[in-house]
Amino acid sequence: MILCTNCGTKNPDDAASCVNCGRKLQSRWARGGANGQNAANGQNGGAKPAAEQVWQLIEPILQTVDENAGRMVRAAAETWVYGLMLIAGSLATVFTENWWYLGGCVALAAALAWVRGI
Repeated sequence: MILCTNCGTKNPDDAASCVNCGRKLQSRWARGGANGQNAANGQNGGAKPAAEQVWQLIEPILQTVDENAGRMVRAAAETWVYGLMLIAGSLATVFTENWWYLGGCVALAAALAWVRGI
């Protein structure tokens, strides 16, 4: 006998779904043993649920957003802005051959990071 995890009904060993609620049973015997003939032939020990009832048997997926997700996204975006600022300063230094651009960007990024506590 296989007990249904949804309603607790006792089902035959060769049942693929619960005879009471129609939920899929969690057992290797539910597949019809080694060759899977019982489940393939529809001999699952009970009637199949109607198509409109199948949607009711599916458990809803409850997804919650991490409460720190917004803070993590903002921190990652801020880090990318600092990196892009340093890349822009490096490119300006290469093209103008003047170190003031890179020095200014490094000083600005360091000051912002220090103020922000990064």
